Amino acid sequence: MILVAQVREDKKQIGLTNTGQQALTILMTDNRFASESDAYKLGIAYAIAIDLTPDDAPEGGYGTKFNAAGGLDIDRVIASLLRVLQIGDPDRPYTAAERLAEAGICALAKRIEDHESLADILEALSE
Repeated sequence: MILVAQVREDKKQIGLTNTGQQALTILMTDNRFASESDAYKLGIAYAIAIDLTPDDAPEGGYGTKFNAAGGLDIDRVIASLLRVLQIGDPDRPYTAAERLAEAGICALAKRIEDHESLADILEALSE
């Protein structure tokens, strides 16, 4: 009997859950970001900065929002960063990125709803 390892392909389209989309809407108010993709990328970075992991986000229920490697991460910086930091499955960085974005965007939106400014939130990361 030959055992064949099952290789799961990485996500090509990534997005947010309904909760994450509502959080993204909060981030986009008051022109905090030029584009939703900028806010999404900051969500990934923020999640990493506050030690969230892909396990801190829901496993499923994500809608399609961005083409991962063909749009959001055309230069592959996000995928490379997640591999270097050893976050998630190295063969599926966009699966990890999607979940980090969800966790980070939701965390940021909660703080903004608590009347913190984005500048203050980000400044606190450098302390």
